[in-house]
Amino acid sequence: MLDASRLRWTVAASIGVVFLLGVGGVAVAYSHSRSGTTPVAVATPKPSTCTDAYRLLALSPSEISAANPVCLVQSLKFSGELAGSVAQAYSVSADDASPSSMCAVPKRWSGYPQALLAIVVGVKAYRLRISMPGTSEHQTVSLNNLAGAVELASIVDPSTDWSQATGTISLNPDGVTGTIDASLLRDASGAQPVHISGQWACGAPLPLPAVAAGVPCASFYALNQLHAADVARMKARACNVENLSLSGDISAHLVRAVTDRTMAPTPGYGGDNFCGSVGEEYTATFKFSVGDESFLLDLDVSNYPAVLPGRYPAQTTGTSVGAVLFLGYADAANHGEFVTDDQVFWMGSGGTFTIARDMKSGTLDASLSSLTHAGSSVRITGSWRCAA
Repeated sequence: MLDASRLRWTVAASIGVVFLLGVGGVAVAYSHSRSGTTPVAVATPKPSTCTDAYRLLALSPSEISAANPVCLVQSLKFSGELAGSVAQAYSVSADDASPSSMCAVPKRWSGYPQALLAIVVGVKAYRLRISMPGTSEHQTVSLNNLAGAVELASIVDPSTDWSQATGTISLNPDGVTGTIDASLLRDASGAQPVHISGQWACGAPLPLPAVAAGVPCASFYALNQLHAADVARMKARACNVENLSLSGDISAHLVRAVTDRTMAPTPGYGGDNFCGSVGEEYTATFKFSVGDESFLLDLDVSNYPAVLPGRYPAQTTGTSVGAVLFLGYADAANHGEFVTDDQVFWMGSGGTFTIARDMKSGTLDASLSSLTHAGSSVRITGSWRCAA
């Protein structure tokens, strides 16, 4: 049995060993952390959210209610003079911290909206501005000259801004989302650049309507929200087989299009629903959708005393319009009659189309160009049919 002195020595020694082990453990962890040989768990700040921005900017309850619908998902990383990551941002006004409307998806040939996003990096709130020049062609675009296109500024102190930008920004076809890989420098002695990379969004892409799989022309019916009776009529005798390839500013392979002869056919230029000839006029029209847009292709020939099977120019010659492609929509309130956008269309500039012996089908090999937007063109090749 241990005497009291030996017991005290044993307890003291045990405490000393534990103390040394504890100190040694801390020292080892510190040493390994400094040497980099052993990873040490370090608390990593979570990506900032709209809630962080609301708190830092002291938004009122009514402002928060207005900001929540325009709080958008981001995936941005910051390094350099500012370091952190951003998971959410809200659309902010250009002058203060109040929320603003998010970007709307631009129509074809409309200017791109400007992104103004309230974000939090570290413990401060900033306004990120992305301004893509040019007009929408519903295609992905990239910009390598960022002068005036990207800016980061403190919302509380706008004089603290990073406006000298280099790198790349890209824009998706929707015109309201994209990517960034850029370095920004502020105009201050000894300032270090801020590098921003990742995905950004200033609006929500329009959701495409649900399309019945395997149903011919279904995307056209759904996108234009046509009524059931009109869809039934078109399914029965208006959705025809096509084999047309579109390239250039519109890229698609068209396998079906609608020529709805039931509703008040009108021959001639823009003669929606028509397939055939009246006297010296022949018109074949085709309605179809590509992505979130609808188009009307019009083949028009005028030939005295009558139009016969054969080959005709796709460009305008004399009284013959040739080939024209319109952007527009099918009016659900008027049985799907096509309403053309007179500001967005392409006219035949070269090539030909043929009309077969049945006067309801043929081939097409044509180049079409915009009269109002220099450089915008569409090539269409293949075979067409406007009626059974």
